[in-house]
Amino acid sequence: MDKHLILMIVSTVIGLIGSFLGGPFFGIVIYYIYAVVRPQFVWKADLPNLSYGWSFIVAISAIVATAIYRLGLLKMPAAGPSVGANRPTWNPIHFAVLAFAGWVTLSYWFAVKPDLSHPHFVEYLKMFVVFFVACLSIQRVSQLWILLAALALADAYVAVEVNTYYFKDNYRILNRIGWGGADNNGAGLQLAMGIPLCYFLWEATVSRFRWAYLVCAAVLTHAVLLSDSRGAMLSVLVSTPLLFCFSQRKRAVIGIGILGMLFVVASAGPEVQNRFLSISKHDADDSANSRKTTWMIAIRMANEKPFLGFGLRCSSDFTKAYGADMEGRVIHSQYFQIAADMGWIGLFWFLMLLMAVVVLTFVFRRRTRHWPRTDSVLKSRAIAGAILTSLTIYCVGGIFLSLDHFELPYALFLIAAQLWSVYRSKGLEFVARQELALQPHLLKPVPVAKKRGARIAPAVFVGRPRVQPTAQVPIETVELPRGTP
Repeated sequence: MDKHLILMIVSTVIGLIGSFLGGPFFGIVIYYIYAVVRPQFVWKADLPNLSYGWSFIVAISAIVATAIYRLGLLKMPAAGPSVGANRPTWNPIHFAVLAFAGWVTLSYWFAVKPDLSHPHFVEYLKMFVVFFVACLSIQRVSQLWILLAALALADAYVAVEVNTYYFKDNYRILNRIGWGGADNNGAGLQLAMGIPLCYFLWEATVSRFRWAYLVCAAVLTHAVLLSDSRGAMLSVLVSTPLLFCFSQRKRAVIGIGILGMLFVVASAGPEVQNRFLSISKHDADDSANSRKTTWMIAIRMANEKPFLGFGLRCSSDFTKAYGADMEGRVIHSQYFQIAADMGWIGLFWFLMLLMAVVVLTFVFRRRTRHWPRTDSVLKSRAIAGAILTSLTIYCVGGIFLSLDHFELPYALFLIAAQLWSVYRSKGLEFVARQELALQPHLLKPVPVAKKRGARIAPAVFVGRPRVQPTAQVPIETVELPRGTP
């Protein structure tokens, strides 16, 4: 039996049995690992041809387990919020996803060519169903941290495979056949989004295993270079300053940044360097000129059908008639592709979704900036930083690439939505109080301002005092700073 088949059987059984014994969270994690690695494509020769796919099995198990848990028919240890916290409720991110999902459905129903739209609608439907099922199942900070780590390590595995093909056989698999049904641009952007995930996981992990995340980040960076995707390279470059802004270890960012630049210069061959430097010569670049042409075509299409567009992925069947250089030319832009396929209203809902994720995640980091530096608080803030930086890569890359049902960002939308819900339901606050009761040395009020008329800072807990008290602080007496919901 092939090793890939054994791995798939073991992981699927874990997702299937774990969903019913431990909670739906097990099946959801395995599902998103499959969504990133895409084993049904890359290991196709080693796996049996299943009618519905491996991810379908774990998705169905998670859906059924969620229904059983929500109906109260079975108690699951890894289901529900933390003890003492309220059940998380919906927030603007959930409603934005719901609104966008509704517009996707309308665009499919009224598509000019429903046969072309059907397979893409199935992909969307799968993502939305798992998203909302996961929202009913993931209600703890620890679960969000595990899911983020699973996404990063799955992405790193893809990078290891890409580098193995290159160093072992001198074969650039992304340029030749892409990865998991995506071309080099889509695969390159997915790998690029994993770099900040690995960094923030390293930052907030306390065990020795944390250094493995930095190694994964280096492997991901080299894989992005091997993709020859200028959009992915530019996205990483633009998002780099955000690592410094959101990091809690700014000196480490500077050191890692310097080492990273040296690594990129040493590992990038002349082909990669010429490919990246060609960005500045976009006026003479046929690929760049083709993108500009398709963008103008997409604007004309969206103006003709501003409400529902031509239908999911139907626009590429008409671009030739609007002046494209070839039949089936896709619109190389996430935003213009949505506008042509779903109209300006569809693009509006997609932008509202991105805005809701960015705003709420940023507000979360701001409100918790003076919270005590407990393990859960540090991890939550690291999750928020990872989401903001990784989605910046996605948004910048989306300007040049068409990735409308790219699953990794929807997993980050899920984590952002649940992070805000857990925060509002006091799930994070309750866990932080427990940790403070066990670690009273984290308590240290900010000194009172001496300037006349200056605002007196509230009692917040930052840093470590020189002499650590030994008395244990009861949970009831621990007060978190202002900004707690």
